[in-house]
Amino acid sequence: MANKDDSHGLSALRKEFMRGTTVEVAPPRPAQNDNFRHRFEMRKELGRGAAGEVHLAFDTYLQREVALKLTRSSYLNNAQESVRNRKMWLNETRLAGKLQHPFIVQIFEACSTDEFDYLVMEYVPGGTLKQHAAFDNLLSLNRVIDILYKVCNALDYSHKMGILHRDIKPSNVLLGENNAVKVSDFGAAFLFNSDTTQVDMVGTLPFMPPEQFSQARPSMQSDVYAVGVMAYQLLTGMLPFTAKSYDEMIYQKLHEEALPLEKRRQDIPPALRFAVHRAMHRDKEMRYSSWKAFCDDLVAALPSVERPEEVRFDSAHFDVLRNLAFFANFTDNEIWETVGISQWQENKAGEYIVREGDVSSSLYVTISGEAVVTKNEVELARMHSGNCFGEIAYLDEARHVRLATVKAVTDLRLIMIEGESLQHASDGLQASFAKAFLNLMITRIKDTDRRLLAVLLASSTGSSAE
Repeated sequence: MANKDDSHGLSALRKEFMRGTTVEVAPPRPAQNDNFRHRFEMRKELGRGAAGEVHLAFDTYLQREVALKLTRSSYLNNAQESVRNRKMWLNETRLAGKLQHPFIVQIFEACSTDEFDYLVMEYVPGGTLKQHAAFDNLLSLNRVIDILYKVCNALDYSHKMGILHRDIKPSNVLLGENNAVKVSDFGAAFLFNSDTTQVDMVGTLPFMPPEQFSQARPSMQSDVYAVGVMAYQLLTGMLPFTAKSYDEMIYQKLHEEALPLEKRRQDIPPALRFAVHRAMHRDKEMRYSSWKAFCDDLVAALPSVERPEEVRFDSAHFDVLRNLAFFANFTDNEIWETVGISQWQENKAGEYIVREGDVSSSLYVTISGEAVVTKNEVELARMHSGNCFGEIAYLDEARHVRLATVKAVTDLRLIMIEGESLQHASDGLQASFAKAFLNLMITRIKDTDRRLLAVLLASSTGSSAE
């Protein structure tokens, strides 16, 4: 009867909590609870698990929507589960503010009240990938490749920070606007350089690598395996193993091969099948040993996907910019941010890109082809792959007037970045562009000095001859 009463009490408390009213809890700490309720307006429940719940809330202090992840010890069945859950919550609190990546959900802060521990996180509105892990709601091959590419980039970043995720699965990957992808829930993470005791045997069974059942030390290949299984499910709507029990699935993982992708779906190109099969190989030594190699194989699979010209892949754009000299000193995060604010365009030979006297703050980086820069119809320079132009008009905040004309000499492919977009970009990206502009100006000054010296020498030689 006591348990039943407690259950009713918890239910009532939850209802009161959702209404944002004060509830008497012994021993009460009303100031802390009141602060929480006054700050956060609860809007709707986004999800619920064995040890907590996630809500969409409005942060009245910072005036933004956030996701609140609440962990209540009263949800748990025993003290051991409570300790384990506390460790997982502490795992995420240690990462608050540490993982800054465009494909990782940002944790803003971690706090506690007398009722629960909670995390304040970035809100991603598009739901999770789980909705697309069923055969009747699969994503296109193009989109799956793009998502996998971004997840791999996020995990490559976290691994370089000394963190393994250990619970990659569709429900822990969120979808945002404009094809945004965000890896979430680092509660099961393994921290390589941590002095604290790590949580053992974590994760979700279908996505656990075989070596985990022999208590092998977690490695990068553990997350690679999980990404491979997730890819398999996103492509087919089914898991690679379909055991009926926990023990049977462990046996299958340790001793049997997964059903090949082509047995479940015929239109998956060989290059993509290879990448997924290698990622989820039973022998971890046969899996990818670097995230770059995994990404390279995913990119290689794109040309074999039908009608790739109909989809613009952010991942392919990243690769193009990463290999341009102008972006040599940009971080991967800054390249991704640049991809997000860039507009890709093509111009035919003879077309004008900008004209002298135009008012505009946009700047351009040439991807391929050749353009000529003129002023008063006098040629000043030629633009080739990796060259930037338009930075002077961007930096001239008072007028934004073009000082020269740029015309395509050959068919030209380039990116255009609106000045306003760059002005609202992160401080890090603006600083990297400022450094690139400074280096560009120094190079141009040196080139001008050489030309001037050459003219003076020629003039001097001519005078001597006379």
